[in-house]
Amino acid sequence: MTLLYVTGTPPTNQTTETLKDKVIPTMFLTMCFLIGAPGNGLVIWTILSKFPQRSFTIALILNLAVADLLVILTVPFWTYYFVKDWVFGNFMCWFLMYLVCLTVYTSIFSITLMSLHRFAVVVLPFASQRWRKPREVYGIMLAVWLLAGLLSCPCLIFSYKKMPEGKCTDEFYNSDNQQLAVNIVETLFAFVIPFAVLAVCYTYVARKIRTLKNHKEMKTGKLIAAVVGAFFVCWLPYHILNLITISALLLRHAKPEVSQKLLESIKTLANMQATVAFVSSCINPILYAFAARSFRGGLRETNFAKLFEKLRNDTEEKVTKANTVSMQTL
Repeated sequence: MTLLYVTGTPPTNQTTETLKDKVIPTMFLTMCFLIGAPGNGLVIWTILSKFPQRSFTIALILNLAVADLLVILTVPFWTYYFVKDWVFGNFMCWFLMYLVCLTVYTSIFSITLMSLHRFAVVVLPFASQRWRKPREVYGIMLAVWLLAGLLSCPCLIFSYKKMPEGKCTDEFYNSDNQQLAVNIVETLFAFVIPFAVLAVCYTYVARKIRTLKNHKEMKTGKLIAAVVGAFFVCWLPYHILNLITISALLLRHAKPEVSQKLLESIKTLANMQATVAFVSSCINPILYAFAARSFRGGLRETNFAKLFEKLRNDTEEKVTKANTVSMQTL
């Protein structure tokens, strides 16, 4: 995943980057680390210590927090590289890029499954009961990581080579076709397909909710929608740039001048866009904290535990209500 365009152009004494070009992205990365590391750590600790028996939704929140924390823990390396040079060696470059790819795919798959589960609970209540069994829950979590690992393989193929001194980049493709294939796979499996599934799920859920009498929209449902929306907003710029890259590569032979201008415009925007993308890995604890305000607190273990308990209970109540309505219509 060509996530870190910032890694392709580290500032040196010969570059003409302004102070703003370095300071603003570095401040973004530092802020993401200071919020995301303790925030996601608190989520993980709360779930592991308070929920030995985890529902499907709670397991997905744990999965998402682990992935976000792993991304955030790479920030100090990228921050140092962005300000100076890459001094951590080829193996760390390869490993960290693969880790970022792996966790980004894991995050989007976890968020997609959250919406699918909510869809199943409301629209297919009987089928959703299978997702509540521990064996199926952990099997699905394992499948998410395995699929994410498989789709992240291009990071291994294209980055595991000797880098120029002081650089760490995944921009060393052997041909335009390789880069085109990678960008298409990223756009399809990390954006187009997941968000098409999300759109279908929320459309059907909204229709189903309107048919249920005396139904009150739960705050936990809005929380899940907020998590999905935040991820979409954070990653939309990245995938827009991906689509521009795909267009430029397809125009390489037909209109080389247009292709070159598109690629140059991408490079001018990529540094800031790449740092903003890290916000998606620190924003969820903030959303949880706002949702936990009704428990008279914010970023605290006890309030997070109450919020996650409500998430679990609301899901069970939806299943019970949906089952009742289905039985009444038979």
